[in-house]
Amino acid sequence: MDDSNNIFTSRKDTLKDTKRINYHNDYLTNLLAAIKEDGCNVKGYFVWSLMDNWEWAAGFSSRFGLYYVDYKDNLKRYPKDSVNWFKNFLGSA
Repeated sequence: MDDSNNIFTSRKDTLKDTKRINYHNDYLTNLLAAIKEDGCNVKGYFVWSLMDNWEWAAGFSSRFGLYYVDYKDNLKRYPKDSVNWFKNFLGSA
């Protein structure tokens, strides 16, 4: 699940990653249904990626991370809203 790296979008707006939250929520909801209803043997779930990074096919034009990386400010990192969503999700398990 990626977002485009639009230079005209402010960092404040980029940190509001509702689309990513909805993606993971829907995915995990369906994963739970597969476990309960179909007996799927799921051992784990991995979020790609922890931080925005360089992608082979897309370079820096896509952002995948739960943390925004400011490429122009010494790679300073900022948590996106999805970080708090995952904290709450994991805390309720």
